[in-house]
Amino acid sequence: MKKSLLKNSLKTIKKTRRRFISILIMAFLGVGFFAGLVASSPDMLDSLDNYADNNNLYDISILSTLGFTDEDIEKIGEIDGIENVYGVQTKDSLTKIDGKESICKVIEYNEKINTPAIIAGRNIENENECLLDSAIIRTGKGAENYIGKKIVLENTDTSADDNPTFKIKEFEIVGIIETPIYISTERGNTSIGNGTVSFYIFTKDSAIDLDYYTGAYVTVKNAKETVTNSTEYLELVNPVIDKLEEIKQEREEKRYTNLVNEATDKVEKAQKEFDDKKEEVNSKLTDAENKIKEAEDKINSSKIELQNAEKRIRTEEENANAEFEKAEKQIQEGENKLSTQRDNLKSSKETFETKKQETKLIIGQIDSQIETLENILSTLQAQQAELEKQGIDTSEIQSQILTTQGTLNELRKQKNSIESEIQKGEAQLKAWESEIEKGEKELNSKKEEIKNAKIKSVYEFKKAKDKIASGNVKIEEGKAKLEENKKEYENSKIEAEEKLAEAQQKLNSAREDIKKIEKCKWYIQDRTDNTGYTNIFDAIKTMSNISKMFPVIFYLVSVLISLTTMTRMIEEERIEIGTLKALGYTNTQIIFKYILYSVLACVIGGILGMTVGLYLLPNIVWKLYSMIYNIPKFYCTYRVEIGLLGIIIAFLCIGGATIIVAKKELKEMPSVLMRPKPPKKGKRILLEKMTFIWKRFNFSQKVTARNIFRYKKRAIMTIIGIAGCTGLMLTGFGIKDSVVDIPNAQFKGIFKYDSAITLTNTNELENIEKYLNDNEDIEEYTKICASAGKLEKNNINCNTNVFISESLDNYENAYNLINYQTGEKIKLNSNGIVITDKAADMLGVTYGDYVTFIDGDDVRYEFKVENITKNHVGHYIYMTKDFYQENVKQYKTNMIYINTKDISIERQNDISRDILKFDGVASVTIIDTLMKTVSDMLNTMNYVVVILIVASALLAFVVLYSLANINIAERQREIATLKVLGFYDREVDNYINKENIIFTILGVIIGLVFGTFLTTGIILSIEIDSLRFMQNITILSYIYSAIITIAFSIIVNFIIHFVLKKINMIESLKSVE
Repeated sequence: MKKSLLKNSLKTIKKTRRRFISILIMAFLGVGFFAGLVASSPDMLDSLDNYADNNNLYDISILSTLGFTDEDIEKIGEIDGIENVYGVQTKDSLTKIDGKESICKVIEYNEKINTPAIIAGRNIENENECLLDSAIIRTGKGAENYIGKKIVLENTDTSADDNPTFKIKEFEIVGIIETPIYISTERGNTSIGNGTVSFYIFTKDSAIDLDYYTGAYVTVKNAKETVTNSTEYLELVNPVIDKLEEIKQEREEKRYTNLVNEATDKVEKAQKEFDDKKEEVNSKLTDAENKIKEAEDKINSSKIELQNAEKRIRTEEENANAEFEKAEKQIQEGENKLSTQRDNLKSSKETFETKKQETKLIIGQIDSQIETLENILSTLQAQQAELEKQGIDTSEIQSQILTTQGTLNELRKQKNSIESEIQKGEAQLKAWESEIEKGEKELNSKKEEIKNAKIKSVYEFKKAKDKIASGNVKIEEGKAKLEENKKEYENSKIEAEEKLAEAQQKLNSAREDIKKIEKCKWYIQDRTDNTGYTNIFDAIKTMSNISKMFPVIFYLVSVLISLTTMTRMIEEERIEIGTLKALGYTNTQIIFKYILYSVLACVIGGILGMTVGLYLLPNIVWKLYSMIYNIPKFYCTYRVEIGLLGIIIAFLCIGGATIIVAKKELKEMPSVLMRPKPPKKGKRILLEKMTFIWKRFNFSQKVTARNIFRYKKRAIMTIIGIAGCTGLMLTGFGIKDSVVDIPNAQFKGIFKYDSAITLTNTNELENIEKYLNDNEDIEEYTKICASAGKLEKNNINCNTNVFISESLDNYENAYNLINYQTGEKIKLNSNGIVITDKAADMLGVTYGDYVTFIDGDDVRYEFKVENITKNHVGHYIYMTKDFYQENVKQYKTNMIYINTKDISIERQNDISRDILKFDGVASVTIIDTLMKTVSDMLNTMNYVVVILIVASALLAFVVLYSLANINIAERQREIATLKVLGFYDREVDNYINKENIIFTILGVIIGLVFGTFLTTGIILSIEIDSLRFMQNITILSYIYSAIITIAFSIIVNFIIHFVLKKINMIESLKSVE
């Protein structure tokens, strides 16, 4: 008997294969969608966990404002529960690849922690090689275009010992990598360039030269054996964090003390060196000053000497010239005298010659007389001799001889006297002439002497003057050199004094900097504090929430459709059921037949759905998420337990509907069941009573109206099915609408600033303000004091940021405070704080309540909630400066919000670069960057929404097709009758499709209303802690949902056309007896 029933069940499946396939598809979609969505979250989490474990991702990251020493690392490693701790060094740098400038983070490679995954190329082997971030490939070029190229670091920073931070500045790219530290596209901010890190590189540990570690990474014992962020994982990690918190204060104080002491020692040592150098410089300056004074004295004495010499030479020259004039005058007088003497000599000569001639005549006369007398004497002497001879007395003759001799002697004497006078005159003339010649010679000699003396004097004086002139030139040169030396001395003195002052200022500044060194602060973070992991955890949570909501609607629609399908099937087999009861089959056995029918449909559809869903949906979801997150390998686990649960749920829904319908039919007697079910009693419908409407209907419209009211159950099921699918689609679109405008609403509506400057100190605040005031691209700016902490109420807490504006006059330039209920603007006052709506909901507080604020130093404050403002991303507290100073501590500006004009992103980057050059500027964040980060995170939700919309559309198609087939099956005799009566195929189509169109339109209208409420419910369930969805559905979403449903209805009507054509009129009109 059982075997016959089983065969009968299988024949039923074959006979009603379209119906069976319809239920099978319902199970396929329900189980596939359920299993795929439910499995997506754990698959994503497992993939993330495997990536983290395989690549040794840290469990705890510790950052310090003053870095870590080897002793710090050692002390951290001594904590119970820690497996390993590694100190690492990182540094940001401007860099160039192919001449293109970017900012990269240089990370020390450590194969034991945060090991990068090499996706192309090889690992680094030498210190001049590096591994490049795969984010660079997303710019459009493949890995092969970068491997082998050079990357040049342009960082000029130095260590405390003035050594370059980077020992090596040029690296060869040998591999392209991904690292578990950065799984999102964001690479963080920096204090250089435009303030945004573009990519990272890994290098050997010898590339960075710092005397401290920039970070410490901790791995926890047995953490790898648990799934990241799971309860078991947190139970291992949180106690270690608590123990780190216990040593935190001690290590912070020690690091601060040691750093201050080291810095102080260096400053004091530098001060001593400075003092020695200052003394040396002053000594050199004194020596130089003395030398300049000596040179100046020497120049002055030389100048005086030259002046005296010049005066002396001038006097001597004047004297010499006077002497020369005197001598020349004397010579002139001598020449005049000589000329006179020559004239006199000439005259004397002429007189003498005249006299000489006259004398010669006299001498001639005397000579003639002498000759005569001599002749007479000779005659007398001869006569005397004769006489003597003769003895004659010669006395007379003697007397005559004597007289003659006397006369002769007198004449001779006269002649000699005359000749002597002539000779004497000649001698006198010669002597005079000789004297004149001598005078001429002496005069000429004197003239020559004077001439030579004059020439010599001129030469000597010229020489002396030249010497004086040369001396003057030398003095002028000396003076110029002296002036130059003086100037050089003054410049050197000024430069030395400036350098000394600058050095002293640096020392003083260093002392001030030491005083300004803020207390060391550790930031102990786990993986959830990593932005990428926070976002993906939120995405996984959202996915998990969606998987809890949407499949429920799917199953509800499946139950309704299955209930309708099985109801129709059992009604069709009413006679067979009565026959089976009459043959002795029990109710249980008969129900088993239909349960078997639904079980097979559920199991086959469920297994197919499970097979496809568990593989396809998680992979699709992951493919969509991988556009934003970098996880090299996705682990898609075939989670049979989820598929089986889906099949069981599907069976409970469809099988339960089957049992309910079968039991209802089996309550009747076999004899009743074996007769056709009597048609319902005909009665007038409501529209017929409205004659003013009814009489305007044609025959076809009247039939359609009667059929709608005649088959109320099918109509209701059809409308509900279509409404459910439409509602699901609208929910998908509604979720998209609720998240797509969040970035704009938050970063263009609530936040009004365009850039945010983060300050580490206010040393150059005035200069920064001057730059902002002078920059024509900047409209206004707002000074802010910002801090982070937690809000707490009734043991519930949430992380929050605090904003305190310096002035109540301009805070609205930075952010809009809008009451979350009334939409009115909120005015800050000093009565309390303003918190964001999501934080208020999480803490369960409202206006006038008190909340606890815990700051970064774990100090607790009680604040009154004065107002609640609208917000979409994060949690914030707003308060006035007066309130802050009265209740917390002194106000100190550490952020500046900038409002720029409508400028390009390139110009914004230029402004960021300029601002980052000021001392004390930690980073400049452009609001568009934050907006992009949030948009990227929310886009992942949009991708999931696409899956939901597609699945809802498929379900809508199946629902419409199933209900259409049920409609045809129920009315097969009616349709066959219409054909026999001569209705054309098009008229038959219109006859049937009019009802479908009306049901579709009603279903769409109800579905849109249902979807509006469903969207609100689902949004509230999938909202993550840090986001407030907008709960906004656009008109287009309503239109799209309606159009898609109507489009599927038209497609189904088109398919039904061919089903209607195949109806066999003869077979359909045979008696059911």
